Amino acid sequence: MASGLAAYLEELKVVPPDPSFEPELDDKDEAKDKQLREQDDLSHGAILKGTIEAGHGEAFPVDGDLVYIHLSVRSEDGKVLETTRAEEGDSGLPRTYVLGKGRRALRGWELALYDMKKGERSFFKIKPQYSYAAKDSPLPPPKGTSPDDAFVFDIQLVNWYAKDDVRVVGEDSDIYKRTVKDGTTWETPRAPFEVEVDCKARVPSTSGRQGEGTPYFATAPGAPLRWTMGSGQVPPGLEEGLSSVVKGERAIISVPAALAKGGTLLPAPPDGAERVEYEVELLSMLQVRDMTGTGEVTKRRVKDGVGEFPIDCPIEDSRVRVHYRGYLTATGETFIDTRGADGNSAPVEFDTGMGSQPEALEMAVKLMTPEEVSLVRSAAAFAYDGRPDRPEGVPDGAEVEWELELVSFDRQSVAQSMTPDQKIALATKLKEQGNAVFKAGRHKYAKAKWAKALQLLDRMFDIETDEQAEEVGKVKVACMVNLALCCQKDEEYGDALKWCSKALQEEPDHAKALYRRATVQALLGEYEAAEADLRQVIAVDASAAEEAERELVRLKQRQRAAATKQRQQFRNFFDR
Repeated sequence: MASGLAAYLEELKVVPPDPSFEPELDDKDEAKDKQLREQDDLSHGAILKGTIEAGHGEAFPVDGDLVYIHLSVRSEDGKVLETTRAEEGDSGLPRTYVLGKGRRALRGWELALYDMKKGERSFFKIKPQYSYAAKDSPLPPPKGTSPDDAFVFDIQLVNWYAKDDVRVVGEDSDIYKRTVKDGTTWETPRAPFEVEVDCKARVPSTSGRQGEGTPYFATAPGAPLRWTMGSGQVPPGLEEGLSSVVKGERAIISVPAALAKGGTLLPAPPDGAERVEYEVELLSMLQVRDMTGTGEVTKRRVKDGVGEFPIDCPIEDSRVRVHYRGYLTATGETFIDTRGADGNSAPVEFDTGMGSQPEALEMAVKLMTPEEVSLVRSAAAFAYDGRPDRPEGVPDGAEVEWELELVSFDRQSVAQSMTPDQKIALATKLKEQGNAVFKAGRHKYAKAKWAKALQLLDRMFDIETDEQAEEVGKVKVACMVNLALCCQKDEEYGDALKWCSKALQEEPDHAKALYRRATVQALLGEYEAAEADLRQVIAVDASAAEEAERELVRLKQRQRAAATKQRQQFRNFFDR
């Protein structure tokens, strides 16, 4: 082999650079910069190539393709340092990479593969900066060698799959998914979803063709695997791969053998296996969501609805119609059933975002599609604790569950399709809803309504008349002043000042904004600024002058009290 290698090395040719292009370079565009450097290096012999066996076809692999390669790493005198080939003492299984993505091959190998056809076998002499000496080299050199040593790489492109069906699962990962049959939706499972999966597990074939390997596990017809994502019931590689599969999709997931061990539902791969292929089809999944991230509210879908999640969900505040049966988790005792004793009562109808229903119910219904049924479990804090409408039979601190059905909801118009007048009307409605829930003491909901109104108006770039512009300004300032008042009551003084200042940017002499800012400044001990704002209120709005005068009196009293307290503190300090 040494003499043969020497002969090939004498015939080595320069690997051609990628097709030339002349982009308008941005100095900050590192990717383009790198490509230009690589083209220059390739044209100066960074990678030399000698073909052993010609490939077939006209296609070459590109970034994103899943490639299977045989590889021998040799010293310049022909000694085999590392190999995948059975005739050289290894397993005979090709290595697997996705070009340009995931856990990468050496950059020199990738550049070499761009110039190879399927089945081709070639020798490559690659400069160290494109081999193991690269600063971002993903692989160590063979044992007993240095990254700067000269190596010859004997590479055969055994097979590849096109990027359109291939995905790297996870960042810098070597878990690869190839879609065999497209699914019927786009939602993928995650912990703690409950899934049903047809599954076959194989040791990959030496051919580099998926599905031809030796099987060591398969589900029986009609007996899929069932498990809860995140429960540790299946190997981590299978679960991570499945997290990229949609309902109805059939895919082959290639994982390292180390990630194909664990759990109780599948056996470990045979000893000596380097990788495993899982051929899976996601038959069904029950959407289970931890709504709070703390486990205090969970939603488990038990019947699919009509439409697609989330585009057919009432995520935005809207009028919804629901049925639910509530019962105590501890005893199973029903405390409410909206269908009534005869099961024929009309659905409950309410506007979300108003706090009229327990928070857990609102959180859940916003992520449902029409006709969906879900089981919602809630800790007391998100159910009935502290609510005046707590049903009889629900004690303080009780965890509850609801069987909740979204019957229907009124879809909100998309803002982009609204006329200016419609946007103003919606913003006004949101402002008034915020006012109503604020009066009911539901400050969180009030803030959300006012903030949404402001967001809608801030994105209005299609105002057509002076009257519309004036109305937009009025609604914006009203929402800002209301937010300031709400923040003040919640002792969020910094936010209160922020909203006052925003309102005054819109309307510098707005009496309510000046008055609100003055009261907050007084609470913060900024007496001179507060007095200046109050005197401006008197100057710009005669109707507010009387209240501003009274506030000035209170301000002076507070200021004198603060000064007296400060003098007493100094006196106590010096008397020690």
